Amino acid sequence: MRFMVPIIAGMFLSVPLQATAITATEFEKLRNQVRNTYANSRQLGLEEVNKILANSELNLEQKIIMTNYKAWVLSGNNKLDEAMITLVEFESMVAKSKDKSLMYGYYNISGNIYSHLGLYQEALNHYKQALPFAKMRNNNLVMQTENNIAVIYLKLHLYNNAAEIFKKFREYSKTNNHTFNESFTSNLLAKALLGLKKYDQALELLSNIYNLQKSNDFLSHQIVNLTTQGKIYNSQAQYKKAEIILKKALNLLNENNLQSDKLAVVLELAKTYKAQNKPALALAQIQSIDLKNKKISDYQLLLATQELSASLHLQQKNYHAAIDAYKQLYKTQEKILRRQTSTNLAKALAELDITTKEAEIELLTKSNQVQASKNKANKVIFMAIAFALCSILIVLTLMTVRTKQQKNALSKTLTKLHNTQAQLIEIEKIASLTALVSGMAHQLNTPIGTIVTASSLIDDQLTLICQKFRSQELSSKHLHSFLNDTNDAKDLIQASIARLASIVEEFKALNVSIDLDKPLVQFNLTEEISRRVLPFSSYLGKCIKFDIQGDNVVITSYPAIIGDILKTLIINSCEHGFAIKLHGLIEIEIKAFPKHVEIIYQDNGVGIKETILHDIFTPFYTTNMGDKHLGLGLNVVFNAVKFNLKGEICAEPYEHGARFVISLPIDARLVDDTSY
Repeated sequence: MRFMVPIIAGMFLSVPLQATAITATEFEKLRNQVRNTYANSRQLGLEEVNKILANSELNLEQKIIMTNYKAWVLSGNNKLDEAMITLVEFESMVAKSKDKSLMYGYYNISGNIYSHLGLYQEALNHYKQALPFAKMRNNNLVMQTENNIAVIYLKLHLYNNAAEIFKKFREYSKTNNHTFNESFTSNLLAKALLGLKKYDQALELLSNIYNLQKSNDFLSHQIVNLTTQGKIYNSQAQYKKAEIILKKALNLLNENNLQSDKLAVVLELAKTYKAQNKPALALAQIQSIDLKNKKISDYQLLLATQELSASLHLQQKNYHAAIDAYKQLYKTQEKILRRQTSTNLAKALAELDITTKEAEIELLTKSNQVQASKNKANKVIFMAIAFALCSILIVLTLMTVRTKQQKNALSKTLTKLHNTQAQLIEIEKIASLTALVSGMAHQLNTPIGTIVTASSLIDDQLTLICQKFRSQELSSKHLHSFLNDTNDAKDLIQASIARLASIVEEFKALNVSIDLDKPLVQFNLTEEISRRVLPFSSYLGKCIKFDIQGDNVVITSYPAIIGDILKTLIINSCEHGFAIKLHGLIEIEIKAFPKHVEIIYQDNGVGIKETILHDIFTPFYTTNMGDKHLGLGLNVVFNAVKFNLKGEICAEPYEHGARFVISLPIDARLVDDTSY
């Protein structure tokens, strides 16, 4: 997380120095030398730290400080495995020191590494563990650590939590005249306000802080400021304003030859063009960046850019380019998982290595004690040997326990990876449920609205007729008009109720557990299909001819469900494919394979546009909405094939009509339910 360097750069550990060959003044010069070198070149900074650590005149506290520097510099050089190994060494050294507050460096840099890896919950845990040690040192570290926690809250979309801390840190920075931190945190606060959809407050904050950033030549902060403004305008659908502000950011980047924040600006500008239905311009922006550049370290940003690139290529029907973009996307996802696993494994192995070395040192110490005991007197030799053996046994026991702990830690890491995958699947489920609920609300809204309107009409008419009756002005004409109006309203209500009942029945069809209490049966598929489709030879006034051919195969499945699926497809062909013709041909071909069978269904109707093939199984999607079609038929078919029959179904492009391919297992009893 490059944006955290300015805040944490001043957080390298410092401790009171003991008398040593390198004085406190000399060591302070070395620290400043490392900081200055690192500011100019991360690689040279690393070389400088290694050079100082090679000095044998450093005492324990000085080595701890420089090891802390080394871990941070390695992290800045994106060498996360080495940084984690160095942190394990750092933790071991701190254990030997009296000043336990030095553990702040371990948890703080660990949090930064996990944030780099995209393991934000792990990063949050480490930053929170750093907080008690920060309180043991000074208030400045406390504020900076809380700000790091707020950055992770921002990543986890906990915008309220993040905003409260950013406000507190911003005021702290202003009070102490920390202009750089005030500018930096103002940008973060604006992002939190954007997440809370407080667009006006966010824009006002960014506008107020921009002059401070410009006057202090904080170029990187200006870029982030302008990019965030662009995101806000995009969120408000003010795409022209977003385009202007993002182009300004891009020009500022190019004028100053800055590359670190360019990907974020280009991605947001591409989103702006896509929102304006300008896919070519959006692609041109993305293609101006080399997405295969190994120097790109923000993998989450890279994933978002590759995903947008793939969707734009699909929109442009550049299928080869889209496939290539998806390949790069999957490679990036794999690289992220490999980095996470590699770093956690490096940490575990380093901890195991440290434990082993400590045990070896302890074992060697005990062995020397045994030898010394031999030299002292024969009377105590056996006691010394017994003591040494006991010590060895204890050490081995400790090593065994520690090894088990490391294995448990690795197991927990794998569990976290599985949980992350489960969370992604859950997010997809929630998105699907949201779409389903929205569709239901849309379908139910019209008849309910009609009922409400008709009920209001009846209520108004009743009020009017009551007034006429009380004032003795009621005439037969008024009564006749009242009866006609209320009768019409009653008809509307009844029709709407009937429509609601029809819609509810169609909603019930979404339940995929269709007659599964009946046992699976073995039957001849060709004969069963012929028997099921025969009643539809004459349907909706149309003459349908069926051509059934292919392999003669026996399967074990649910024939009734297969019949219902074919019935839905035939009705779909009649209502959509044969809408303007009285005669139609439906071909059904059966292909048998060792473990599955394919049913290829195709008609000679008007067909399905290739651009909507991926949408037709979506709930409520229909091209004939005005004709009281809910768009649930094919979704029910999809659910029945997928979950009841344990198979697959897809719609394929076909120039002579509609074409569906259904793949079913030969024996549904042999299919593992956990795979669906």
